[in-house]
Amino acid sequence: MSSNNDETAKRSANSKAREKNAQVHQDRDHAAKIVHSQFDNIGLTKRNAEYMFKFNQALGPTKFSAEQKKTIIQSMVQQLLDGQKSGKTAKNMWGTVDQKLQNTVHPPARPADPRRDYWKNAGYNAVLFLTIFFLMYGVLYFLPTKGGQHSPMMGITGILISAAIAGLGIPVVTMMFTPGVKHKYSVWIRIILVILFLIVWMGIFTVSSILPPIMNPVLNPIVYIVLGVLSGLASFYIKRRFRITGGVF
Repeated sequence: MSSNNDETAKRSANSKAREKNAQVHQDRDHAAKIVHSQFDNIGLTKRNAEYMFKFNQALGPTKFSAEQKKTIIQSMVQQLLDGQKSGKTAKNMWGTVDQKLQNTVHPPARPADPRRDYWKNAGYNAVLFLTIFFLMYGVLYFLPTKGGQHSPMMGITGILISAAIAGLGIPVVTMMFTPGVKHKYSVWIRIILVILFLIVWMGIFTVSSILPPIMNPVLNPIVYIVLGVLSGLASFYIKRRFRITGGVF
């Protein structure tokens, strides 16, 4: 009798477990239908709506916030609606769902654009040339010369002006020789323009060096070396922080 009761209880427990599992699956299916329905009747083709449903599911476990996920989905839907006008599909535009998810979670680096990045490139090059000039004059002062005299030093004003001109000019030179871009002038004209820039730069450099000491004071060489190290660290930080692509180094 006890054996029959145990068997009955076991069957009842299994039956309840199956019912519970069926209910869970039913709830999941119902939830999936609700999620899927948000991509229906909004103008997407059946195939594109299915793509968005699968992508939305794949996006769920990622570390994006709810607001970020909403923005991503809305942006994709709008792009799809625009693309459908010319017969494009989600797969044409983004590849498989897995490929799109990877590109969303790990977006490719933005291609360099010398025009767009002009000012940050200019700033980086200016700081870089400050490093070069400060270290050059600071170190050269201590190197022995034939007459036993110290190497001539550039004043701080001259260094700042020369570095600023280099910073403003180097990105322009980079833009003039960017590959894969249709340039306004022929290569020979651009070479002449670069030569003219170098002449102007050296002219300003020379004029700056002969300014009176009150306008162009020469600092202690140790100070120059310290400033060179600090500006070197600053240029390294700027290059890493802003992903500089148009620098000399």
